[in-house]
Parts: sequence; structure tokens; C-alpha cells
Amino acid sequence: MNYKYILTVLLFSLSISQVSVSDIESMTNNKIDQMIDDLKDQSQKEESLDVKPQDGLPKEVVISPPLTALDKKYFGYNYFNREINFFDNIPTPVDFVLGPGDEINLSLWGQVNLQESLTINKQGQVYFENIGLINISNMSLSEVEKIFEKKLSNIYSTITDGSTQLNVELGKLKSINVYFSGQINNPGISIVHPFSDVFTAIIQAGGIKKEGSLRNVQIIRSNNVIASVDFYEFFSSGKNSFSKIRILDNDVIHIPTVSQRVEIKGEINHEGFYELQDSESLNDLVQYAGGLTKKAASSAIIDLIIPLSERVGDSFAQSSRNINLTDSSNIILNNGDTVNIMAISAVASKVQVLGRVKNPGSYSYNSNLKQVLDLAGGFEDPFFRKTMIDDKIVILRKDDNQFYAKEIITSYSDANKVQLQPDDKIFIYEAVNYRNSFTYRIQGEINQPGVYPLLEGTTLEEAIAKAKGFTVFGSYNTLTLSKEFTFIDNSGVEQTTNEALVNTSKDFILSRNIVITVLSAENVVKVDGNVYNPGLVAYNSRMTMSRAIELAGGFKPYSMKKRAYVQRADGGVEKANLLRGRAKRIYPGDRIFVPINPNPSDFDITSFIADLSTTLANIAAILIIIDKN
Repeated sequence: MNYKYILTVLLFSLSISQVSVSDIESMTNNKIDQMIDDLKDQSQKEESLDVKPQDGLPKEVVISPPLTALDKKYFGYNYFNREINFFDNIPTPVDFVLGPGDEINLSLWGQVNLQESLTINKQGQVYFENIGLINISNMSLSEVEKIFEKKLSNIYSTITDGSTQLNVELGKLKSINVYFSGQINNPGISIVHPFSDVFTAIIQAGGIKKEGSLRNVQIIRSNNVIASVDFYEFFSSGKNSFSKIRILDNDVIHIPTVSQRVEIKGEINHEGFYELQDSESLNDLVQYAGGLTKKAASSAIIDLIIPLSERVGDSFAQSSRNINLTDSSNIILNNGDTVNIMAISAVASKVQVLGRVKNPGSYSYNSNLKQVLDLAGGFEDPFFRKTMIDDKIVILRKDDNQFYAKEIITSYSDANKVQLQPDDKIFIYEAVNYRNSFTYRIQGEINQPGVYPLLEGTTLEEAIAKAKGFTVFGSYNTLTLSKEFTFIDNSGVEQTTNEALVNTSKDFILSRNIVITVLSAENVVKVDGNVYNPGLVAYNSRMTMSRAIELAGGFKPYSMKKRAYVQRADGGVEKANLLRGRAKRIYPGDRIFVPINPNPSDFDITSFIADLSTTLANIAAILIIIDKN
């Protein structure tokens, strides 16, 4: 064996694995072809494998099991899939109130012995001999006992001296009719036990359908929603607040349809589908799912369903992104999203995406090709996609001898069928008609205006330096930034528009299609900060600081007027207390900055008095004019 050759191969492989992002962005199609050929030549095999897709599927690829084979669990619904038995000897709830159809048992013993069973009529009354009708509807047993003690003591005096005892107990109960609507297994009217709460009533109605919400169960009484129940609090922490709500005869229990449900899988203790409320984040989802396993990495992949209102088209209805779980409290999910918690072992093994994508680099292999390509970016962007060849995606894979001897050619449309393996290298070709799209333009009072290629991490200061700096009439104070956007109008014609950018600091990192414009310091003044229209305003020889701010739209609420300052074109800074009427003189190329109050809740008495004084002065001027007329 030729050891010198092997050493050369290893060194080459190492160099390939360390391609920088900047090199990748500038990688041409010819370079990609050369890299693929060099990797394949390492195999020492007489014939390289050219594996082409057949019947829609590429060879040498492990296909993921169909989704229908997965055990998809819906959290919380199994709580209602059980039988419940009520017994006659269960204690009466202390807050139980009597109603028509209920029966009470009245007992006297001692000097007088008597036992009566009384049924409450439709008017909420019971009849007792020698007393007549007694209204006891909507009363508790203790209240009813006091009423009978008072009324019977007029007939039996021994009740008062204690020689005769009285007791009132609950007899037979009238079942109550409850109406169920929405996503319930047995909609319509159901007869339930009078001691039922909303939880046990739902069980008696056969439970909630998978399409039904567990977080907004509504109890409706007399056409008004009297309570909404969120069962997740009970499922996740055991807190029971719903038993305090008594279900009465003719109540309606309504189960709305789930509005937002997401799936979580991977290194999570309880995989499944969970219902989320609008204000809840990924962190809440992880808690409902029982927390992360010990093998969980700090990263996860979210398969996003783009809302219909935000889609460019159905071809761009889905995308994926890689997120850090340390930021999970700030990540809001949408209906239909899937979260895959990565394992430590999966994150440790990587694949490389090279060529024409937004974010070339290394990614976890424990996903299919489409997920990795979506993470690399560009395929979900209809304009960027024009710059790439998405029907010829080349994957180089190592053989048993660890040589890149296997070549897989597929397309983005079939990418979800391709399962990746560790150390795979994925190559995306550039559409040659759309070369040099990563650029920025600089124009105006600059020594070398023009269009420049954008390198990763280029700052505004570096861009100015590359263009050989400002002319004698240019400065950062006269500089504006904008970004060009391309879109297709209703007639199918490609149009270009510009959007102004506020941040013009020297360390601002440029992105593609940025336009840097440097205006002449002879003609403009810049106003920044808490004003309505920050930017450049036309200069005139009598301009003051107050006039410049007025031309920029005036002060926004919570402006710190007394701390406004002006930065001269030569770099010097001068403060100006506008509240004392000092009309600071302004010169060409100056920059005015108005700070915002970081504590807007604090009342600024100085600003208030100044604004009031100005208002009164204006009113006085108007009155003088009116008086003269």
C-alpha cells in the first residue's frame, strides 16, 4: 500500500472539512465540480458509483418510516376515557343547594318522634302538616334545618328546651339534565349526577373528541358563559379549580375546536401533540411534555407551518429552523408546528452544506435532506431560489473504507425522502444567470462609488474604507442606509423598492442589497433619536436646532428635550437646553440627537411646564391677531 498517497488523502480531506464560510460563498460551480471529482478520486476504485434517482427515490438512501406508523399521542384526552360511579352513601357537598325534584328526610326524636320524607315541588316548596308550604329552593341542608327548627318549635315546645332533637338529611336526588355541544363524543342532552362538576360531567358524556379544546371548556348558564376551564393546570400540576363550579340543571357545556396544536418529539419525556394558548412559548410546551431527557442537546429543529396570510405560495408553506433551547421562553409556536429535540449524539455528528445557500456550513445529520436544506436557507425565498439549481443536488457519501465513493443526485422536491448519514457533503449549484447577487452599493460623496461584493461580517466602517473614504463634503452625519427589495407585482413584472434603515453606526453589519448614500454636508443636517421622521433635512443659513427638529417631524412623546445635543461635522459635541429657549445655531453637516426617556412613567415636570408655556404663548399670539382684526 502507498502510505504517501494515504497521507495526502487525509490531508486533503482535512482541508475540505475546514472550508471557511467566506470561501463557500464565493464557490463557483466549477469549484464544486472540482471538489466532487477530487473527493471521488480518493476511492482508488476503477469505477465510481453514479447513483441516480429511480422511481422518484435515489439509491443508497435509507427512507424514513411513514408518518402513519408513528405513535401520535394527544395529551390529556385519556383522562376522560374511563367509567365513573356515584354511590348513594357519598357525603353531600357542603355547598350543595336544593332544587325541584330533590327529596329531604325530616326526623324528630326524644319527647316527640316523627319521620317525614318531603319532595320539593316545581315552585321550590315542600308541604308540612299544620305549617303549610315552605320555600326551601336554592338553600343548603343547614339552612333548611334552621327553618324547620324555627317553625316546628311553635308546634313542639320540647325542640326549644332540647328534649326533642331535629335532623334534616338529603333523600333521593333528582338527576339533572345537561346539554353538551361542540367537540364532545356524545353531543346533545345527557342525564348526569347532581353532584357532578364539569370534569365528571364530561366523563358521563363519553369524553372529548381529539378535535376539541381542553383549555377553553365553557359552562353556559342562561345563555351566558359563567366560567371557562383550562384542564392543563390539573393535568400538569394537579391543581383543581373546576370542582368549585357546580353544574346545575339545564346548564350547557360547550367544547370549542382546538385553535392551536403543536407536536413535540425527540429527547422529551412525553412525545405527543399539545394544545397551546396564544401567549405560551416553547418553554411552556417543554414543561407540559414532562421536560427534557438526560440525552437532550441544547438545540432543536422546528418545522414551521407558515400562516396562510404570510405565504408567497403553497410551495413555500413550510420551512425549518434550528433554535437554541436556552431561548425557549421567547419562541412562540404556530398551529401545526413540529419541535424535534435533538440528542447529544446527533448534534455531535454533522453533515456539510456547500455552495449556493444562505447559510452554508455544518448541520446535524439526524434529519432528512429537506430539513437540512431548509436550515441552510434560500429554498423558502422565491427570489433567492432563482439563484440556485434546485433540481440537481449532489450528495457525496463515504463507503466502508471511508472514501467519498458514493454519489447521490436528487432534487429539492424529493429531499424529504432522503435520510442523511454522518459526514455527508451536500453541494448546491448556482444558476449562472444570477451570479454576484451578494453585493452592496455605495454612492454620493465617496471617493470610489460603485457596487461591491459582500463578504460575511462586513461593517459600515469597512465599506467606507474600501471605497477610499469620504470626499471633503461627506461624513457619517450625512450618510443614509437603505435596502433594495425585489418583488413581483400583480401583472407578473419584477419591481424594485427601497426601505430606509435607521442604524448607521460604524459597526453596523451590512447585508446583501444594502445601498449606502452619502449626501453633501453643504446641503443637509441630520436629525436622529426620538423624533417622528429621523433622517436628513435640507439646510438653510438661518437654521436652528429647534427648526431642524421641527422639520424632522418634531418631538415624539417621552423625549428628553433638555438633554438633546448636536454633533458638529468635525466630531465635537455641544449640549443645548431647548427648554430655556436657546436656539442653538446649526451648520451644514451637523447631527442632532434627541434622547428618549428610559422611564416614561416618570413625570417630567420641566418638559410639562415648557410645553405648557409654548401652548399659552401660541394662544396669546392668536388672541392678539384676533383683537387687531
